[in-house]
Amino acid sequence: MKVKIDTLKLTTAQPAKLIKDLFEKIDMNKITSFFYDPNELLYHKGPQYINHIYFKISIDHKKGLVLFDLYSDGNTFAESKAFFLLQRMLKAHFADVSEIL
Repeated sequence: MKVKIDTLKLTTAQPAKLIKDLFEKIDMNKITSFFYDPNELLYHKGPQYINHIYFKISIDHKKGLVLFDLYSDGNTFAESKAFFLLQRMLKAHFADVSEIL
């Protein structure tokens, strides 16, 4: 069973559009290290991560934030790399329209 560990917060003018664009970039193979499922869960494809961690994506509409809640099964290696991998991908693809808090 995976439990929530922490949250990465990202500010952007259009949170729903950023999520839509993220999924489109994954679908178009512009982002190849992550995949998602219909429940807006984001997974890293690396074999050392895929069965251990995922991010649940949601929006804080009042603050205009995209929230990436990290869930883990307790694998400390996967947890230690999770935010670095997510931040690197977000900066590479969305730095012009967002800021990681």
